[in-house]
Amino acid sequence: MIELTPHNPHPIHLAHPYVVAAGALGFGIHTASIVHQIAPAALITPSITLHGRSPDGPNKLFEHRHGIIYAEPWHDPGVQWVGRRCTPVWAEWEIPVIVSLDGNDADVISATRELDQVEGIAGFEVTFAVDQPINDDFMTKLRRAASLPLIIKLPFADPHLLMPLVTLCAQHHIDALTISAPPHVNGGRMLTPSLFPLTLYACEYLSAQTSIPIMACGGVNDHKQAQSALATGAVAVQFGSVLLRNPLAFKE
Repeated sequence: MIELTPHNPHPIHLAHPYVVAAGALGFGIHTASIVHQIAPAALITPSITLHGRSPDGPNKLFEHRHGIIYAEPWHDPGVQWVGRRCTPVWAEWEIPVIVSLDGNDADVISATRELDQVEGIAGFEVTFAVDQPINDDFMTKLRRAASLPLIIKLPFADPHLLMPLVTLCAQHHIDALTISAPPHVNGGRMLTPSLFPLTLYACEYLSAQTSIPIMACGGVNDHKQAQSALATGAVAVQFGSVLLRNPLAFKE
């Protein structure tokens, strides 16, 4: 058993180190048979905002010689839909569900407060843009809004440049870090195996600089790579794009 958030009064227990990354299997309610078949240690949802937003047209995935580009925004049903439609289903699962929140949304603190302590939600993963200013006041309000475990998904950047944000997270008792959000390219985000060496480097560097538990995310495609990520000091590994190509690859 792995304690992802050991210092929170509501710790997230992982049966093993392999987690479904944000959005890879949606909110799980329409892919429940797959979720239970592959039995991940946890499921992280697509990112949502307080009021939700609908994209112009369907979600778009583009093949690229280096991986997959997905065009944003994904369908975001908002907090009320998640609370009404999803949480009763999640409450029956043994697999913990971590709700991803869009940290760029002006109402992210209200969204966190609205879902905090809702049965079926194990914690939150909040994602930020690389150029988003995050100050002490904002982090104080975010931490106060969440009694459940709070995970910060770091933006894709040189890990040396992320140290001020990591230090701020430590000061505000953030429970875990995810390394890292996929990079923006050409109107979307790139999911590619070529990110893996960068993920390894960031995990190794940041795990030596902080005691906050780290989840590796980015370009991890198989068991061997997952073990390499764990060897850098990460406590868990998120699988994303590999599940978009073949959901059963996780179990295989």
